[in-house]
Amino acid sequence: MENELSKAISYFESKNYNKALSILKRILNAQSSNERTLYYMCLIYRNLKKWSLCKKMAYDYMKKYGQHWKILEVLGDVYHFEGDYRKANKFFLRSIKKVKNREEQQRLLSKLEINREKIDKARGKLKVALIVGEGADNFTDDLVEKLSKHFWIRKFILSKMSSRLYVFLCMLLKKNIIKPLLYRFLIKLFPTDLKKAISWAEVIWVEWLSDFAVATSYLKKKGKKLFIRLHRYEAFTEYPFLINWDNVDGVVFVSNFMREVLKARGVDLGKIKTEVIYNGVNIDSLKFKKRYKGYNIGWVAHIILRKNLHIAFEIVRKLIEKDKRYKLHIAGSFDDPMYEIYLKHLAKAIGIEDNVVFYGWVEDIDQWWEDKNYLLSTSIHEGHPYNIIEGMAKGLKPIIHNFYDAKELYDEEFLFNTIDEAVEKIVSGEYDSSYYRKYVIEKGWTLEEQTRRFKVFIEKLLNQ
Repeated sequence: MENELSKAISYFESKNYNKALSILKRILNAQSSNERTLYYMCLIYRNLKKWSLCKKMAYDYMKKYGQHWKILEVLGDVYHFEGDYRKANKFFLRSIKKVKNREEQQRLLSKLEINREKIDKARGKLKVALIVGEGADNFTDDLVEKLSKHFWIRKFILSKMSSRLYVFLCMLLKKNIIKPLLYRFLIKLFPTDLKKAISWAEVIWVEWLSDFAVATSYLKKKGKKLFIRLHRYEAFTEYPFLINWDNVDGVVFVSNFMREVLKARGVDLGKIKTEVIYNGVNIDSLKFKKRYKGYNIGWVAHIILRKNLHIAFEIVRKLIEKDKRYKLHIAGSFDDPMYEIYLKHLAKAIGIEDNVVFYGWVEDIDQWWEDKNYLLSTSIHEGHPYNIIEGMAKGLKPIIHNFYDAKELYDEEFLFNTIDEAVEKIVSGEYDSSYYRKYVIEKGWTLEEQTRRFKVFIEKLLNQ
């Protein structure tokens, strides 16, 4: 294990975070507790700005090994990002008291001063509470960081235990076992972070139209504004029918056809302000290089049935009939053991086992894309997927399954209907890296444009 840990630390120091994390996770699986493993995982998540994972790892470390000054500093960074500046202050002060090195003390004092200045500046800004469930905040951090220049944004992450309660109450509401008035009375009984967020904010932003959105729509007080961002899956659930729409001021959709899905299901938003704001990537953090035709095909997503990965297997099978150098690289975790067993069996059964590489979940996706030539998306339905935007911004040619209304987002040249069409686009089609990146920018799928449109939307919400 010591040799493995040394390798991981070496990868960490050279900023190869994916390889470092891969080894550290392996060590942690073998040993439920390892101090240095937790320490370095915490630092890696901090450097990658994976704030929620960083926070979890830091608290896991302190629970088992006590207060290390560096871990206290990391938690100060987390709370600074989340907009809880007073809590950030406490952790920076604790870190300063524990550290012995004078240079480190001075560096931490500078951080403390920056945090205090942030408190002073925040007091005059509009208070925006972002409410999101634990593990469901993958699409908010870059946006929060940018919007924090304009508003005082505090990120409230609600626990999975809270979600279980709200899901249960939603089920009772849906089955008409309880009426809306009783539902509202019951959710008001519990002293939760949701109520703290609503009380603190002037504008409430709920990420995902979920059980938390339903609860917020019943708890919102007069004089406050509430908007919900709907991504995709929520449009097909019962939650839109449980929301107290009279208390909702706005809905943000990530694509127009998601708004149409809601409308087709009979959800009438009436005079509620709705806006399509496409997802955006931090274009500067995705390193571009000129790419050419090659043999490495990247596929990125949670590995679930909707993502249709077995179609990618068929595409690769046809490709290796032409050239055995083609490989399918899969970045994603399995959510369903049955589907994992099936896919690994299928890869072997159709003779592509040596041409398929599973990486598990990848945190540094920018680094992972570096040696790939194509991005392949086989999903049967999407809202506005980040994996495609990120790959195109890196200069990879997109090969996208023609899911429902994909043409709102992508030109026909990027779409395929059949396996043969996908193969043809990889083997014979044009390849222009600069065009793919330019496409993302001209579509406005950048973090800068997304931030601008969110800012305008929030300001309009206040004035309506």
